[in-house]
Amino acid sequence: MAEERLWLDPDRVRRAATDLRLSGEAVSARRQQIGDRIAEASAVRPWGRDDIGAAFEKSYRGYEETLLRAWEGLGRTLAGLGADVATSVAATVDTDVAAGRAIDAVPGRHDHRR
Repeated sequence: MAEERLWLDPDRVRRAATDLRLSGEAVSARRQQIGDRIAEASAVRPWGRDDIGAAFEKSYRGYEETLLRAWEGLGRTLAGLGADVATSVAATVDTDVAAGRAIDAVPGRHDHRR
């Protein structure tokens, strides 16, 4: 059976984590800018207040709220994922270093090396 190894480039993963976090922040910023304008524009009910406008309002409002919540959640999730990836790579590197030190500290370990 072939020996399997996990290869991790910590610097590359840290950069990717930063990119994820920044992407989440950018999505959140756009949600604030554009999403708030959408909510402001629809608050004045430009479709009118007659029966047809009221029917549109009833259907539209739920979709708008769902979209804006999902958009906000996406930004928050991407930013959080970036932070989680950064934490994960730091923990993985720390664990690898600690394991290496523990193995190096085993008495007689170096005696049988070839």
